Amino acid sequence: MTVPRVEHWSHRVGEESVLVYPDGCMDLVWDDDGVWVAGADTGPRTVTRRAGSRISGIRFSPGLLPALLGVPADKLTDSVVPLADVGSSLVRSLGTPERAGLAAARLDVDRWVTPTVRALTSGAAVADVADRLGVTERTLHRRAAAAFGYGPRRLQVILRAGRAIDLVRTGVDLSDAAVTAGYADYPHLYRDIVRLTGRRPAQFRPTQFTPAQSRQSPA
Repeated sequence: MTVPRVEHWSHRVGEESVLVYPDGCMDLVWDDDGVWVAGADTGPRTVTRRAGSRISGIRFSPGLLPALLGVPADKLTDSVVPLADVGSSLVRSLGTPERAGLAAARLDVDRWVTPTVRALTSGAAVADVADRLGVTERTLHRRAAAAFGYGPRRLQVILRAGRAIDLVRTGVDLSDAAVTAGYADYPHLYRDIVRLTGRRPAQFRPTQFTPAQSRQSPA
C-alpha cells in the first residue's frame, strides 16, 4: 500500500454512521466544533454526526503528524483530542487545512521513518528491519511507538491489511488479494481484516462498499 505524504479529505454526513479503521496514519480534523487530532487506531470505531454536517481533514503518512506536533504518537493512540489540548500554540499555526498541509510539506521527518514503513510494507521481518537500521528490536519498538502509535509488528499487520482492502475495492478476487498483499492464505487475511475493521473482506468489494465505510478519521 502506498500512502501519500499528506492527503486532504472531506465527508458530508448523511443518515449513516462512518466506519473508521486503522491504516497507520493520523489525521487533523476540522468540524463545526473545532480542530481535532485523531490518533492512530488499533481497531474499528463508528462515528456518528448530525446529518448534513461536513467534516474535513488531512491524513498524514505514518510518522509525520507526531513529528509536526512534537508529541509522541503513542500518547494519542485510540483517541481523538482537541488540537488545543496538544499544544495551544499550534492552533494558530495549523488552524486551517492549507496551513497544516504547508507545514507538513516543509517537515523533514527522521530519516529512519520512511525506510521502516517501506520495509514493513514489503513484508520484511522486524528483526531484519532493526538490523538494517543498526538498532536493537527493543529500540525499534520504542521509536515506532513514538512515531506510529504502536510497535512495528502491529504497523506491519495494519499496512498489509490495508493493501489487501485496497485490492478488494478495485475488484481483485479475495484469494488473489490475499496472495498479492503477502498473506499465507485467505483465512489469515480474513482474520486480520475482521479484527481491524469489524467487516468481512467481501464487504469491501466495489458493489458492497459504501461511503459509510471509510479509512478517513473524523473525530
